[in-house]
Amino acid sequence: MRKVLYFFAGALCLCMQAFAQSRPITGRVVDEGGNPIAHATIQIKGAKSGTSSASDGSFTLTVPADVEALVVSSVSFTPQELRLGKNTSFVTAQLKAATGSLSEVVVVGYGTQRKSENTAAVAKVGGEKVANIPFTSVDQPLQGKVAGLQSVTSSGQPGANQQIRIRGVGSYTASSQPLFVIDGTQINSGDLSRNTSTTNVLANINPDDIESISVLKDAAATAIYGARGSNGVIVITTKRGKAGKTQFKFVAEAGQNRHGDIPDAGKPLRAKDWLSLYREGYANSYAASHPTDPYSLALLKGDTAALTYGDGTVDTDWLTLLTRAGTQQQYNISASGGDEKTKFYISGGYFKQAANVIGSDLTRYSAIINFDHAVSKKLSFSFNLQPTYSRQNTPLQGSSYFANPVSEIFFARPTSNPYNADGSYNISTATKDFPTLYNPLYINAYDIRWLNNTSAYGKAEGKYNILDNLSFTSRMGLQMVYMEEFQYNNPNHGDGKAAKGRGYAYNERYFLYDWTNQVDYRANLTRNKDLVLNAKAGYEAISSKGYFVTGASTNYPTATLVDAANAATPTIGSNSGSDYTFASLFGNATISYKGKYVLSGNLRQDGSSRFPFSNQYGLFPSASIAWNASKEDFLSNSDLISDLKVRASYGSSGNAELGNYGWRQTFGYGLNYNGSPGGGFNNIGNRNLQWESSKQTDLGVDASFLQNRLSVTVDLYKKVIDHLIFSAPISYTTGFTSINENIGAMRNQGIEITINATPVRTRDFSWDLNFNFTANRNKITSIVPGQTQLINGQFLIKPGYDINTFYMREWAGVDPNNGDPLWYIDSSHKGTTNNYNAAQRTPTGKTSTPKYYGGFSNTFTYKGLSLTADLYYNYGNYVLDSWAQYFYDEVSPAYGKYAINLTRWQKPGDITTVPKLVYNSSNNSASTSTRFLYRGDYIRLRNVSLGYTLPASLIKSLRLSNLNVYVRGTNLWTHRYDKNIPFDPEQGINSNTTALNVFYNKSVTAGINLGF
Repeated sequence: MRKVLYFFAGALCLCMQAFAQSRPITGRVVDEGGNPIAHATIQIKGAKSGTSSASDGSFTLTVPADVEALVVSSVSFTPQELRLGKNTSFVTAQLKAATGSLSEVVVVGYGTQRKSENTAAVAKVGGEKVANIPFTSVDQPLQGKVAGLQSVTSSGQPGANQQIRIRGVGSYTASSQPLFVIDGTQINSGDLSRNTSTTNVLANINPDDIESISVLKDAAATAIYGARGSNGVIVITTKRGKAGKTQFKFVAEAGQNRHGDIPDAGKPLRAKDWLSLYREGYANSYAASHPTDPYSLALLKGDTAALTYGDGTVDTDWLTLLTRAGTQQQYNISASGGDEKTKFYISGGYFKQAANVIGSDLTRYSAIINFDHAVSKKLSFSFNLQPTYSRQNTPLQGSSYFANPVSEIFFARPTSNPYNADGSYNISTATKDFPTLYNPLYINAYDIRWLNNTSAYGKAEGKYNILDNLSFTSRMGLQMVYMEEFQYNNPNHGDGKAAKGRGYAYNERYFLYDWTNQVDYRANLTRNKDLVLNAKAGYEAISSKGYFVTGASTNYPTATLVDAANAATPTIGSNSGSDYTFASLFGNATISYKGKYVLSGNLRQDGSSRFPFSNQYGLFPSASIAWNASKEDFLSNSDLISDLKVRASYGSSGNAELGNYGWRQTFGYGLNYNGSPGGGFNNIGNRNLQWESSKQTDLGVDASFLQNRLSVTVDLYKKVIDHLIFSAPISYTTGFTSINENIGAMRNQGIEITINATPVRTRDFSWDLNFNFTANRNKITSIVPGQTQLINGQFLIKPGYDINTFYMREWAGVDPNNGDPLWYIDSSHKGTTNNYNAAQRTPTGKTSTPKYYGGFSNTFTYKGLSLTADLYYNYGNYVLDSWAQYFYDEVSPAYGKYAINLTRWQKPGDITTVPKLVYNSSNNSASTSTRFLYRGDYIRLRNVSLGYTLPASLIKSLRLSNLNVYVRGTNLWTHRYDKNIPFDPEQGINSNTTALNVFYNKSVTAGINLGF
């Protein structure tokens, strides 16, 4: 008996010792929206023991005292490792949904939603896709990331405005840009400057602070934004803190930018070739006007004329002189953490990019503070502030002004010497130097163009849980933008010479508030919780005020005293303002039955100061349904199909982005009437003006296969846009020639396909790919009554045609017998003429709208090594060279020329695209025609990165949580499909080279990412 007692006493001591060396860990498993995840697996890392979460996501697990981590996993979610400290007793696992899973949480209008409950066309881009990429704004890396979203730029200027279209062009006269919402605030976006060549409000946001970007595309997603949702909505959510140990992150990256490839056809000629073509063109011209003289005399005349520009000893490479290897660097540091009650995220960033053209750069200082605090189970509040300061130096762009260094790369003659013999800048106006052009090096040294931008986004939000399933949220969002712009043109050379120097100062101040009060309700409508209602209703008030000051002066004493106080003659001193307001009621209700069948509806009533009192309010509804077929019994246990959802939607939204006072009859002052102040009517207005309206139908399928190894999303849509604003002619007796009316309509329809796949996944190696494809067709359906067509520059606006259809004379090639330029007489193509004026302008059938576009990305990982490559493709549009008359042929012989001129016609029988060169020709060979329309098809390696993450054991020995080093390249390779195109095919939405902007940047950078 004594032995038995000893045995039990010993066993009890061992159990007590084991218990003393163990500890209980409690916790909760939730998704990205904070919703509980039931039946999740919680295991001790490196062991098989564990437990599972309850229906409310909670769990309790006893672990040995030396355990350092738990691994939490659940079907359709990415596993998460939770680090345990010595005193850790409670943990929260917030699992991210696996890509393509219907459990994924997406941000929608005024809230979040599980993908399985979402009935709308919404695409999500994770913050990791836009962070640490050497682009200046968060909208640039969206190119190729989202089906249906076209993101293009026509300038490599750091901080340039990005043109974005969601499901095609949305308007004729109003804006087609989407609405941007940052942390719940509808902001003023785009280019808010008045003098700088191109700016972008979104360049004030540090991409490293972005948690996710949601692109709302169909009416089911955008109708809740009412009168501002027609062009789509992009919702940007910044990072917030998570409960747990404070995590620090530091990223440093540096590298260089060079200009993108210039096609062989468009490279500027050097002196030898330029002089040779000049002589030839002059000789041909002389021979034509003196047919009895020998051709040898014509050649002699050509040689003599060419000598006025130099003998060839000066050979200036303007491309090399005016471009450079610009530096690129960025540094970001952040801290995040907290506990169950208080969470925070704080970061600071520095970004500097010098572009590939002299005088072009951007420097940005950014910070963000996001703070969340739960006072109790009932009351919580959050706060965030994003202050930013940036300075942008921009050379003149977007015009033919010769102060633009990019234009001088092509306009300036290679025979002009930028330097004097003593090394100083040459500003001589002699024929061989700069009689009409400017020396761009001197302009860069002595002219000034900069913009200082101080901005801040802020939000204060309070939430009160009235009941467990009923909450009230009040949110005040703010946007402040203050810009200072300055331009100075020196008195010695360039645009300021005639005025003996001139200076301009512009101040812009924007202040916007967005106040939203919202009620959210969730209810189980049946006892077994099969029928669930989610509803929200709210009121939103938006007010934006702009205030602008302008000053200008001329007649400066020297080139170095640039402030206006030194000038003798003030010429402008003015101020103005521009405001708008919105007042809105909105609501949404979603009913789900067993998670299989979902019905949703939105309704918003918008009132805006941008419209007359009779049309000040508009109603925008939408309805949508979804069927989660994978939850049906016949698919619930399928090994092939992981998720399958079919959805459909219909609804309307509006476009109010047409200016603040367009409907008003206005009388403007500021005129001088015989020495007295005067004014005059400057806008006829229209008291019947109303919103442009969009009605959209969408059919979509979201499917995942093989445990989410493959996911596919397909959307078919039709978007009918009516009440388009056109200028209708009116009687001249009114004092005006036209009036804006809601009289037009057009249609966009197409298909979007997104594929995410993991073809290979082993213990050490994985291959992930993403592919998206968009095909969109635009068609005008009605225009101004009584008119069959409208001409908008080089575009034809006519029912049955794409809104961006080129309308011009059609090129028929070069006559091989005599080198004459030829055009088709009319659209029948049955006859040709060498008389430009005898050829008719016709609809070419060629548009600036791409037929197809999208992206293709691959990521390969092997142990700690990763390789990512992102490709963007664009097909089916045409690009117009608006400067052809200067750079082709010898029509403008005193300017630089493209290299393609070397293939000109020289003798009978030559087959070429360049006609016979004729000095100062009047044959219009370089006038606008389809000769200068080029295929805009291209594929670009948008981003490629190679990174290595150090092994966990080494990282732990360094007392770090993460250490990754990488090298990255952007725009390293471009394949163009038109061998004759003289420039990069990405030239903006209208595919027109009117800008002569900074070249796109080709960059290589290296960086390090530390976590601790």
